Amino acid sequence: MLRKFLVRDLAIGLGAALLWALVARRSAIPGPVGDFSGVLAGFLLGGCALLTHEWGHLLGALSSRSDIAPGRSLRSLFSFSFDVRRNSQAQFVAMSVGGWIGTAAWVWAVYAWFPQADLASRVARGTALVSAALAAGIEIPLVARALWTGKAPRVETQRA
Repeated sequence: MLRKFLVRDLAIGLGAALLWALVARRSAIPGPVGDFSGVLAGFLLGGCALLTHEWGHLLGALSSRSDIAPGRSLRSLFSFSFDVRRNSQAQFVAMSVGGWIGTAAWVWAVYAWFPQADLASRVARGTALVSAALAAGIEIPLVARALWTGKAPRVETQRA
């Protein structure tokens, strides 16, 4: 099932990249077409930060040999389920940090590679930063709790 999630997410990423290639440069032109192009292309490509974040979680979990299960539905953003009862605190932290590394890599990419003048770039950057803020706000307290208590939190951290 993980292969299906990979194919799905690559298709989303390639579709967003194709749309970007077709319309992003138009977003440097003032007017409604430029604005629409910029918001559409920037939001879709910036939204790929969420996918990168989730794949970072998976790589973090796999790198620590965590017990995971593939997600059950391609309609879900989450490609796997992390079992907090079978995994250690260290595995939980590795899984969490993997997501942060994925998000940081995406934020770096949109700032390093995307042209400054395009509205699409600014929207992609903003979307990536909102994604990073959400990840930090949701996940930092969970990791802090795991480090404080010495075990992975028993709250709903399942990825299904």
